[in-house]
Amino acid sequence: MISAEDFNNLPPKLQAELALNEGHYLHHRIKGWCKIDLYWLHDYYVEIWFLYDLKSIGLIRALTSYNGLDPYAETIKLKLSINKEK
Repeated sequence: MISAEDFNNLPPKLQAELALNEGHYLHHRIKGWCKIDLYWLHDYYVEIWFLYDLKSIGLIRALTSYNGLDPYAETIKLKLSINKEK
């Protein structure tokens, strides 16, 4: 498992491969000309910023604090379930 800090130091192509192949898509948001996808990877969140053509990646980053989730707070809805032992 790779830490968020180590993830941010990887080459962008490897970052994209890890996030898209091993991450779990959660949500997206739009900012200007970018569609930003949010993924859960290992034990941290990763953003992939797609440019207006939705084919080119402009930025990939692991969020290193929960403040990075603030833009998603009003639009994301997670279904949480609790398993109770009988």
